[in-house]
Amino acid sequence: MQCLSDLSKQGRTIIFSIHQPRFSTFKLFDTVLFLCKGLTIYRGPADGVVDYFAMQGYSCEMHDNPADFALDTLIDASRNPDDLEKLNQSYRKSSTHTNVLAIAEKQSYDEKLERLRRQQAGTAARSIGVEIYYVAQRTLRNTVRNPQLFLAQIMISIILGFW
Repeated sequence: MQCLSDLSKQGRTIIFSIHQPRFSTFKLFDTVLFLCKGLTIYRGPADGVVDYFAMQGYSCEMHDNPADFALDTLIDASRNPDDLEKLNQSYRKSSTHTNVLAIAEKQSYDEKLERLRRQQAGTAARSIGVEIYYVAQRTLRNTVRNPQLFLAQIMISIILGFW
């Protein structure tokens, strides 16, 4: 976990799913996303989880692991559709949700603009030369990793050539 934390501090984005992390692991997280039955309940800083749920009427005991507290809260909420809907609506009203939507809309707009620009210019995303380079590189890597398969392919080609 420390390795992933160090990578994130170097500017890399780390995304993974973890169920019931220890507190020592949870405190390494910068941003967390809690989902329940496909609904977003919280997205934000890991150290803001307890305060966020407190604003929703859920209290965390002093020495409780915030991850366990959030999991217990979501398990309870999943049993009551009204509580789950209330938590989801609170997230939807948050500035975090508004910011995420704005970023998604901008990215979608930028992608559409780029696609339109390529269509008008008549160019592909990558040239045929670049595509051939990457396919050849992948084939060479597979050959080095599995020489028996490469030898079998050559033998099949020779046999089919004589046929």
